[in-house]
Amino acid sequence: MLDIVSQIIKYYLETSKIPTKNELVIKDKSLLEKKWTIFITIYKSWNIVWNSWNIVEIENDLVNELIKNTIFALWDKRFERLTINDLDKIKIRIDILKNRILLNDKKIQDLNPVKSWILVIKKDYNKLSVILPNISSTMTSWDDFVEVLSNKLEEEFKAENYIVYEIQTEVLTNY
Repeated sequence: MLDIVSQIIKYYLETSKIPTKNELVIKDKSLLEKKWTIFITIYKSWNIVWNSWNIVEIENDLVNELIKNTIFALWDKRFERLTINDLDKIKIRIDILKNRILLNDKKIQDLNPVKSWILVIKKDYNKLSVILPNISSTMTSWDDFVEVLSNKLEEEFKAENYIVYEIQTEVLTNY
């Protein structure tokens, strides 16, 4: 999968076009039959510079999911545009979402920011945020989660106003 994401990035930067799965070398053909929810993170100089994800599978197969999420990551307006000259400076992380655990108030307090993802969805569905595990060396407790979530959501995070999930993933990286 990492090889496919690398191909997608290179193809897009060289052509300014979104590749189809027919334009990629897909060694593991079983990926054309799987449906997984994935999170793509691209690092440059060890800083997160692009990312994209979905809560559920959107595409018919994993390869199309990889294409869509990689392209969306490259279009992430929060960060500078990636150029062809950056190819040798980037690292890729793919998180395959394996389990979503709906949390109650007690379990939320026990989350470990070094190991756990957290996904919060406002009960009126107006806001959503995700925090990746080990995103910062200073985020070590539930209070740190609350502070970061409040900043990302642009309001004080109160667990009772949100649906909260712990996300468990399988991680693939090229670093």
